[in-house]
Amino acid sequence: MKQLRWMGLAVCLMLGLCACAFGGQVEETPGKDEPKVTEAVATATATPLISEDDAFSEAEDMVKKMTLEQKIGQMFLVDLTQLDGQPSLDGTAYKATENMKEAIQRYSVGGVYLTKENIKNIKQTQKLTNDLQSSSVSGSALYIAAEEDGGGANSISSKVDDLKETGYVTPQEMGQNMTSQQLYESGKTIAGELTDLGVNLNLAPVADIGSEENPLYAVRCLGTEAETVSNLLKDFVSGMREGGLGVTLRSFPGIGNVSGDVTEAILENTDSLMTLRDNNFLPYTSGIEAGADCVMVSNVAFPRITVKKIPAFMSQDIVTKLLREELKFEGIIMTSPMNDNVIGNNYTYEFAAVEAVKAGCDMIVLPGNFKECYDALVTAVKEGRIDEKVINTSVRRILQNKLQRGILVLE
Repeated sequence: MKQLRWMGLAVCLMLGLCACAFGGQVEETPGKDEPKVTEAVATATATPLISEDDAFSEAEDMVKKMTLEQKIGQMFLVDLTQLDGQPSLDGTAYKATENMKEAIQRYSVGGVYLTKENIKNIKQTQKLTNDLQSSSVSGSALYIAAEEDGGGANSISSKVDDLKETGYVTPQEMGQNMTSQQLYESGKTIAGELTDLGVNLNLAPVADIGSEENPLYAVRCLGTEAETVSNLLKDFVSGMREGGLGVTLRSFPGIGNVSGDVTEAILENTDSLMTLRDNNFLPYTSGIEAGADCVMVSNVAFPRITVKKIPAFMSQDIVTKLLREELKFEGIIMTSPMNDNVIGNNYTYEFAAVEAVKAGCDMIVLPGNFKECYDALVTAVKEGRIDEKVINTSVRRILQNKLQRGILVLE
């Protein structure tokens, strides 16, 4: 994919030019009275196959029949290397190995996260996602997630040779040059190409406001003004959702004006809560109203909101009080990728996972050590440090979303 240069606006704004081409053992297996998956559906649907109320009820019933271990497993979005147990020397994983399939079943894993190390070409990726999806246990189905901005360093489409035949543009370029309708069509194109690969959840777009303080991150943002970003984001998200793709807004409450590499150290956003409400919250509200399925919470610290200097996803004040209660977000709240050095350099992965769930997160993304984090959450519930009702609520949200998006189809 050759990056477009905005010398001919009519050419580079053709509809959808931002193409992306594209532990502990579970104690018991699902009972015969559990709902069964008639088909392991790898792609989501634009129109819900089941109403919100019906999906809620079905998910509630499913949760009641699951063991604690099965519920905990649903709360993880894991990379294939950790599932395999015997990773390749170069870190690639292009096939669903028997180890992966067994781990998906043993832990009732909620989803997998594909990167350029898992995608070699279209045909290979389709087989991989189909094989992974068919490994999910009865009464479940996988999120198959990837990160696709539409262009730039965080796009699968820019990293895989087989997916580079069409042009692509970064979100920053989209915001500068595209109309709302073109952004909508671009989102729809991204959805079509990802779902064709078997991906049903996009860990994008960024809903933050760009800043000169962090020019590298600003490339991932649709603009530098809250109102502009809000309007454009709504259409971008709507296009993805209309195309049948699950959407994740990231990285709440915003890291656009934080200078430095947030994956290496706990950096600070010193904005006041009033500033965040007047600016940063606007795009998130817009994206939520457009139908975003998930919101990823950042690993940046907000010292004017929290007492301790901790990553935002470990703060109940940010995750529950602001995102869940103030912004009224009812979907799935995710951690930032926990395999980043910023977590491993400051905490044990187990501690971070437990604190994230206590803060109100529903899914742990890329745990630094899946088995240890899984065991830590199981232990925390059994020891009473996390109420099992908290786990039940998170898993109900996950299953309800999978049901509504057509990822999980019941008889």
